[in-house]
Amino acid sequence: MRLARRDDTVAGTLCRLMGAGLLGFSLAAAPALAAGQADAPVTSNAGMGTGDTGSTSVPLTTPLPPVAPRAPAAAPAPIRGGVDAAGDGPGAPAHAETPAPSAPPSQAGAPAAPASSPAPAQASTPPTSAPAAVAADPLAPVGDAIATLLTTPETLTNSKKEQEALVAFYGARQNLPVFVSATGLDARGKAVIARLGAAGEDGLDPTDYAVPALKAGAGPADLARTEMRIALAAMTYARHAQSGRFDPGRISALVTPVREIPDPAAILAKVGYAADANAALAGFNPPHAGYKALKAQLARANGQAPAVAAIPAGPQIKPGASDPRIPALRARLGITGASDSDLVYDPRLVEAVKAFQDSSKVKATGIIGPSTLAALNAGATPGGGNLKNDVIANMERWRWLPRDLGEKHVFVNIPEYMVRIYQDDRQIHETRVVVGKPDTPTPLLTRDMVYIVVNPAWNIPPSIARNEMMPLLRSDPGALARRGIRVVSNGSGGYSFRQDPGERNALGRIKFMFPNDHSVYLHDTPSKALFQNDRRAYSHGCVRVYEPLKFGEVIFNMGLPGDNWTEQRISKLFGGSERYVNLKQRFPVHIVYFNAVVDPTGRLVMREDIYGINAETKAQLGLDGKQRIADGSPKSAPRAR
Repeated sequence: MRLARRDDTVAGTLCRLMGAGLLGFSLAAAPALAAGQADAPVTSNAGMGTGDTGSTSVPLTTPLPPVAPRAPAAAPAPIRGGVDAAGDGPGAPAHAETPAPSAPPSQAGAPAAPASSPAPAQASTPPTSAPAAVAADPLAPVGDAIATLLTTPETLTNSKKEQEALVAFYGARQNLPVFVSATGLDARGKAVIARLGAAGEDGLDPTDYAVPALKAGAGPADLARTEMRIALAAMTYARHAQSGRFDPGRISALVTPVREIPDPAAILAKVGYAADANAALAGFNPPHAGYKALKAQLARANGQAPAVAAIPAGPQIKPGASDPRIPALRARLGITGASDSDLVYDPRLVEAVKAFQDSSKVKATGIIGPSTLAALNAGATPGGGNLKNDVIANMERWRWLPRDLGEKHVFVNIPEYMVRIYQDDRQIHETRVVVGKPDTPTPLLTRDMVYIVVNPAWNIPPSIARNEMMPLLRSDPGALARRGIRVVSNGSGGYSFRQDPGERNALGRIKFMFPNDHSVYLHDTPSKALFQNDRRAYSHGCVRVYEPLKFGEVIFNMGLPGDNWTEQRISKLFGGSERYVNLKQRFPVHIVYFNAVVDPTGRLVMREDIYGINAETKAQLGLDGKQRIADGSPKSAPRAR
């Protein structure tokens, strides 16, 4: 049997039970009870039913309180590493059971009482001496040193949340360590150190999480400091792994992704109580397939030099033209037989370029432009470096996304000029898009698709009205009217420009709305020819969708399940005034910026860094050869290039 502790003392409880005739106990336990040792064994004589004979040792056990002051040396030793011997999960109270004592020397070898012999009613004879004192907890001095460090947590970290997390976590453990033992690192501490040392596998910098090695024979103070360093390094690693190493707003006010920054207390709880601390810490890295594919590419790129030098940027190279980059192009594609000094873009090389373009999903024109150069330079960068830093920078931007992209979601990748729709981790639609020009870039964001507008009017933003409409109006007073643009009084003495619904409307026949601070959305366009270009950066920031009816059919059926929308049904809504269609089920739209992606065949494909966001990411991380910018608050930065 096991007796539960009540609010009064165990000794008082036992006295009442004995006084009621319900329990007999060995006086050998009396000194321990008097000293407040609730876990001391109590020897219960058989008296709970007929047929019980002899003496039975019944240990009284009590869970270790999570936030109680650490008991003196005689208190039961806590469970190391946060998981008790019985296999309780994270946060489970540690139990310290005292085994039942062996029989006293005078009874050791005495024959057992026969089964028919009645149990004695009186207490057994007390021993001639008190039991030996419980050995002191060897971790107590380390716990005392940790308690001292935690009296001024601001000296450990300048983060208020981390300070509070440390105090709460170790307070619940009575200030006893989880990563070190009385003699050095324990198994959990070694597992965490191993993951920190392997940070490079995920594109992180192991020096950010370095913990000085413990010297042989380290004392309690050194062990306590190492414990705190490991805890802080684990929190830093988890934050970097899950949400990135700097605020994306430093790059531009238009870079506004939704990051999920882990809570320091949750980090300590997860790492401190997980069965596998190494895996728990590694689990803070992005779970997305795109991230994992880049991680595999990084493993291949580590320590490898490029086979050929990068082909420098420059003007387009057309068939038959002469260009100093032609020899490098031949080397890149493995075309032999021409003189190194031959600078002519000949037919044989043109055919090789077309084949490469086709495999890289670049329009196979044979003309070498920015998109083709970016794909050609996969594996090499200017200056003779390798692709490692570009892969790391793209891995960093995966950390800016929510860990759960949504069961249904829309994914716009700006450098690819593509939009894809996913449902149940499966791509169900993709099509080409036109994105913002370098001087009017499309912002990075995550917002929910809420409604659709059919036959939209275009309320022209003030910046476009000022920079484009007013100069056009001054040079040709009838130009706006021919485009269906009206000048409208706003009621306060000012004017705005509005383009009514119709075939000439810049938004086309339909727009897909996910309200955001940048007032951008996905929409149709009358400028269909632009979708045939490889480089499709022409808009003022919104995203124009190719074949919007096919795209819309998927969106309508995701947001209005069971309504059986088709292209034909949507087209019947065209014409007349604006019509709003609210979605019953919302789903996220992620506008992202990945210029390094892995295609379905497992090949790494590089795209042009059209806004310079990849270059700025590398600069923020110190991957451009300059000093890394410290982690902190957003800086004032110009719009992305």
